[in-house]
Amino acid sequence: MTVLAIENTIVNCHRYNGIHVTVTAVVEDMRLLFKATRDEPEEWAPALCTTSFELDPGLPFPTSEDDFCNYLTDLDLRWELVDTSDWNLDS
Repeated sequence: MTVLAIENTIVNCHRYNGIHVTVTAVVEDMRLLFKATRDEPEEWAPALCTTSFELDPGLPFPTSEDDFCNYLTDLDLRWELVDTSDWNLDS
């Protein structure tokens, strides 16, 4: 999955468990817009997602958003959709 933009990043350093990172980001092709029909394939759209992973201290950590998006994409993480159904977008 291609990471398009970072919304939030939380880094927790644990004395014995290493560095745990939780990221919320917009990820490409995560939300089904239209089911496939006889004439058209299914259509997917970007969506807000979250994932967590342990940071490898041996790898250089990116410092720009573009580099971080590429870094996350290369990790091939398991992204989960963020439920935004109760967000009040009118206010």
